[in-house]
Amino acid sequence: MKFRSERDLLVEALAAASRVVSPRVVGATSGILLSLTGNNLSVTGTDLDITVRTSVDVIGVEDGSVVVPSRLVVDAIRSLEAGAVTVSGGDESVEVSLGRAKFSLRAFSVMDYPKLPPLTGALTSVPAKELLLGLNQVVRAAATDDARPLLTGVLFTTDHDSLRLIATDSYRLAVRDVPGVKGFTDSHDILVPARALQELQRVAGSPSDDAEIGVTLSEADISFVVGRTSIASRLIDGNYPSVLQLIPASYPNQLRIAKDTLLVSLRRTKLLAKDATSSVRVTMKEKNVEIRTQSHDTGDVEDNVDADYQGEELTIAFNPNFLIDGIEAVLGDEVVLELSDSVRPAMVHGVDDERFRYLLMPVRVQ
Repeated sequence: MKFRSERDLLVEALAAASRVVSPRVVGATSGILLSLTGNNLSVTGTDLDITVRTSVDVIGVEDGSVVVPSRLVVDAIRSLEAGAVTVSGGDESVEVSLGRAKFSLRAFSVMDYPKLPPLTGALTSVPAKELLLGLNQVVRAAATDDARPLLTGVLFTTDHDSLRLIATDSYRLAVRDVPGVKGFTDSHDILVPARALQELQRVAGSPSDDAEIGVTLSEADISFVVGRTSIASRLIDGNYPSVLQLIPASYPNQLRIAKDTLLVSLRRTKLLAKDATSSVRVTMKEKNVEIRTQSHDTGDVEDNVDADYQGEELTIAFNPNFLIDGIEAVLGDEVVLELSDSVRPAMVHGVDDERFRYLLMPVRVQ
């Protein structure tokens, strides 16, 4: 196999495929499959649960396939000067060169690379902008601990013929209704790994208003198609917990505050919250909010910002990272924080917009 390609185009395709390759595996599965036919280069990376396939136009010289070390080939090509990179390879090695610089990398056997099934199922399309906006708000709340596999996914369900996205790590819960996007299936909910959805967000970038994402769904897999790239993933098998019942019907206390003002204050006070047990205390009064972090090792920081608060004065503590995550996800210039008391979950959402809701457990402090 031999071809030439502009460095930046090739790096982009290789990086997309390499991100899903697990660093824990060895052998051919730890590599990226490059297949050249004419002037079309197909690039594939997988960890056997998530597979990214993309293609890029190159100047083909000799058709063929090679399996290259995933992260090493990305770093090698990225280190070269801008220009046309030449890649040639056989069964045992791959050469990457530009100008006087040349890498010779050990290749894996193409025969040992996993035999991946092609995309199957009916291809439907959904508005890219609405779906990606909803994912950006919800995926952040999914668990990252593989010890709780069900919570590492995002639940795709249907509410009044519209798509609803749900994610939780048991400390916070994010719910987003996506108007204009019909649920992917009428018969059952599906649970999609958050890692696959994060890769979809990276690949899709900032789509235009009329852009669409293709979706294929089978009994055990889902695939998203963005331009010349597809992200295929196994669905998570299991019954997602009934989390919506955790959301109270109403709250007696409500804080309304400028989003950027609150974020700046929280980021400032977070500077002293250096360990996993640190928290930020929020004291709400009629016209202002006091935000404070105390650390036995580094000291304490206190800030006071103007706000509109209705309810009884109370102090509540949160994990600062989780609170910032929820506020950042709210659309608009103002954010609403609703509370029952200092020990029950608080709700974060936008003003007059409850398509996105973010339920956050408080931290118990002495």
